[in-house]
Amino acid sequence: MSTLIYFVTEDRYICPIPGNTYVENIFREDELLGGALASLGYEHKRVSWRDSSIDWRRAGWVLIRTTWDYFDHFEEFSHWLGQLPAKACMNPKALLSWNTDKHYLLDLAQKGIPIVPSTIIPRQHPFPLSERAAELGYSHIIVKPTIAGAARLTYQLKDEQIGAFDQDFAKLNAKEDFILQPFVSSVTRFGELSLMVMGGKCTHAVQKRVKVGDFRVQDDFGGTVHHFTLTPELIEFAEMVMGLIDPKPLYGRVDILRNDADQWMVSEVELIEPELWFRTAPEAVEHLAMAIHNHIQHSHENHSNPK
Repeated sequence: MSTLIYFVTEDRYICPIPGNTYVENIFREDELLGGALASLGYEHKRVSWRDSSIDWRRAGWVLIRTTWDYFDHFEEFSHWLGQLPAKACMNPKALLSWNTDKHYLLDLAQKGIPIVPSTIIPRQHPFPLSERAAELGYSHIIVKPTIAGAARLTYQLKDEQIGAFDQDFAKLNAKEDFILQPFVSSVTRFGELSLMVMGGKCTHAVQKRVKVGDFRVQDDFGGTVHHFTLTPELIEFAEMVMGLIDPKPLYGRVDILRNDADQWMVSEVELIEPELWFRTAPEAVEHLAMAIHNHIQHSHENHSNPK
């Protein structure tokens, strides 16, 4: 009997939507990975994390793929995540919880990983945003919630715009923590690189470019994605970042930007539900499939031979 792996998505992406390229890409990439796993003797089933017919407390193997609404239902998602057996998660369960909140960037910095300079503005912070930005010497900023995705409530503000936003920001900050960063201008010229790492090896990369006049790389806002040829420098950087994370991720994505000194900085590390762009490098599915296979086999061996 084949081992079953749940490919976890969200309600919106359970069924194909003809003509919707976004959803078609999700299905195509799941099919590519499912095929690679099938060749190793595994079955997969696409399910929503909100599927109440599944007893998640007894789930065998769970691969979180496209739960891209988790930040809109964060308490519910956190409860769901809490139900999962630790052994069922492909990436360590503790990492999944840790990675939901952008506070993790400060943990990366403490490990010596270069990140986009980041300051947390706690919920109900008593001082104006403009005052905090001025203290840090920032005249051009990005501010966004620490729990978010798809550029939710992400603002680019410059000079007098910052002070003009103080009252609106205070209303937003009354509800949740925010992260304040200097605007990295290279994103408008070069974009952002996403480096995929599986089983400790950097397998492929894409370049995400913004639409002219925008600063967001997401396709929701006109951003585009392009294959990018890896260099030894990029491979070393991505594998260094993932190697310093403890416990070790099985797979994930490292997003990076160049600073004004032409040095790479981490903007995000995606470990929960990273888009992996297998459609730009179909051969990379073999790396993730083998990493999953090795993880499951290692788990079986540990169960059979407890210390």
